[in-house]
Amino acid sequence: MIRCLIIDDEPLARKLLSDYAEKVPYLEIVGQFSSALDALNVINEQQIDLLFLDIQMPEITGVEFLKAIDHTPQVIFTTAYAEYALEGYELNVIDYLLKPFDFARFFKAAEKAKKLLQPKTSIEKENKTYIFLKEGNGLIKLNFDIILYIKGLKDYVRVVTKTEEHIVLYTFKELLKELPSSVFIRVHNSYIINIQHITAIEKNRLFINEQEIPIGGTFKGNIEGLV
Repeated sequence: MIRCLIIDDEPLARKLLSDYAEKVPYLEIVGQFSSALDALNVINEQQIDLLFLDIQMPEITGVEFLKAIDHTPQVIFTTAYAEYALEGYELNVIDYLLKPFDFARFFKAAEKAKKLLQPKTSIEKENKTYIFLKEGNGLIKLNFDIILYIKGLKDYVRVVTKTEEHIVLYTFKELLKELPSSVFIRVHNSYIINIQHITAIEKNRLFINEQEIPIGGTFKGNIEGLV
């Protein structure tokens, strides 16, 4: 998944971008902001791959914002002003969407982003050693090596570590996409496990320390690849 932010001072423009992004399976909108400055903390604290960034905004323009920040995700500019196109391309943005644009034009820009970003995000995911997760009103950082297993609970998941448990605001499928496949595998409709902490494997179950984890029939192939 390509994790995206929408930054545009016009509510209708944000809604249009969000609606279009929902139709593209590899795009995930993780936040929407009316001001680039409001988005800065999210850009600095989370893994954001792509910005849909308006240019002409109050306080600071998209171009000024892009020049000012140290950590810069990839960018697709969105604006009603064609005269900004040259400056946008000089900043090495992926694409420049001139408002109004239709879904076909949006999808073309998304495909450019996919070609550039997906190989990179896959490699980075496998090399990462930690993840930030939403818990309550904040974020927690968990190192992968302390996570024992994860259980899905409808719109939430329970993350069990060596010392504690966390109920975090993720769906099961969303979290699975963020975890490195070299460390975590799905063994059941409701369970993801850290293979480094498996202590025993039986026919239809495995153990992580003293905890019994069921192995679903459709996921037995994942386990067979380990032994």
